[in-house]
Amino acid sequence: QVRKRPLNKKEVAKKEEDIITILSNSNALTVHEKKLKVDLTEYVEKHEFLFDAVLNEDVSNEKVYSESVEPIVPLIFNRTKATCFAYGQTGKNQGFQLFVSFFEIYGGKVFDLLNDRRKLFMREDGKQQVCIVGLQEYKALDVETIKELIERGNATRSTGTTGANEESSRSHAILQLAIKRSADGSEKKPAKLVGKLSFIDLAGSERGADTTDNDKQTRMEGAEINKSLLALKECIRALDNDQGHIPFRGSKLTEVLRDSFVGDSRTVMISCISPSSGSCEHTLNTLRYADRVKSLSKGNNAAKKDSLSSSSNLRDSTALPLASSLPTDSFEDIIPDNKPRWSDRIESDTSPFKVDRVPSGRVEGNVSVAYPDYYMGQKSGLNRLAEDDLDHSEETNSDDDLNALLKEEEDLVSAHRRQVEHTIEIVREEMNLLVEADQPGNQLDNYISKLSAILSQKAAGILQLQNRLARFQKRLNEYNVLISSGI
Repeated sequence: QVRKRPLNKKEVAKKEEDIITILSNSNALTVHEKKLKVDLTEYVEKHEFLFDAVLNEDVSNEKVYSESVEPIVPLIFNRTKATCFAYGQTGKNQGFQLFVSFFEIYGGKVFDLLNDRRKLFMREDGKQQVCIVGLQEYKALDVETIKELIERGNATRSTGTTGANEESSRSHAILQLAIKRSADGSEKKPAKLVGKLSFIDLAGSERGADTTDNDKQTRMEGAEINKSLLALKECIRALDNDQGHIPFRGSKLTEVLRDSFVGDSRTVMISCISPSSGSCEHTLNTLRYADRVKSLSKGNNAAKKDSLSSSSNLRDSTALPLASSLPTDSFEDIIPDNKPRWSDRIESDTSPFKVDRVPSGRVEGNVSVAYPDYYMGQKSGLNRLAEDDLDHSEETNSDDDLNALLKEEEDLVSAHRRQVEHTIEIVREEMNLLVEADQPGNQLDNYISKLSAILSQKAAGILQLQNRLARFQKRLNEYNVLISSGI
């Protein structure tokens, strides 16, 4: 879904134009991009987009909630993980308890916004579920408590001034509302997670042209933000292409979002765009990003549409049994012993409503019903997925290769940093040598020997870094070949 905001005061002062038109009673929008021909005459290029919902600048926040978020809220009471993330430019009831947590990803590190920005650590358990160690959860008894926690977290969140925004968010903020229920309906035993609703405010994307006036720290923040957004895009592309390995470990952001795209999940994306002519490139990039996400549910296969449903489909799907009809037995007892386990290839999940992925797309519910021939033992290409041990081994090997590659990348960057620091020291020596050479009575032989030693140090350092770079490039090419060949 896409939401268009009105022109702000800064854009109005610059006399920038509104370049976005939204057709009434339609889910289509058009971006009018001004361009110059070779002969410097102006012309307007139109970019048309179609989304599940397009909300103009007159739509209130309440309307956005009712259109986008409200349809997925009932799903979290049925053991489903729901996620709503915004992307763009810059009391007891039925035995359930609501817990609130709020954290941010800043500079590749995780901080608790409700606990004095204490540093957190991400770990993966045996079921490939990402756990955030040390994250503090607060029990919410009423709406006011939730509002206070959100305000408190927002006040702690990292912000800064950039060339594009005077108060820009410099981190990805994740607000999680977890529904938990005690096994026996009391508070004596630890409550089990029933469902989770995540609100994710992604940090605004940036162009290099917008960071020319920024300091070093701000530019580094922008680079880290763009890197994490690119990692998210790569995961979306891999999901869209039905690749066997999804690179969720590419960044902290994608690790957090893992359960929002696989397993029993529903995800809504609200893209925030500016109508200003000065933000045309930002707007197009945001819409293209959203178009890529939308393609996950708009494939040729009809079953593929069920993974990320539109708001209207989500409203229809909310007619599921609510808390009063949920069984009180443990979740594991519900699963039949003879249920196929090939879905563990992507994520271990014990949900009876699991959404599994096969090469032809993503489908909901019991896969044995959707693909009866597959479980009748047909010797087709899909039977490869039944070899769980082999696939798990290949997945592990692929993860190991990726981790080794990321470690080698860190080593290369560290070596480059050391080389730069060493070069700076050598430059200081050269400056001192030049000062000595300008002094009267300087010995030529002494100057020549020192200069020769300095040049040898330079050459040795550069050669060592080049060799390390060549090894990394070779490993990277080998990894790309493995991925492209599906190994």
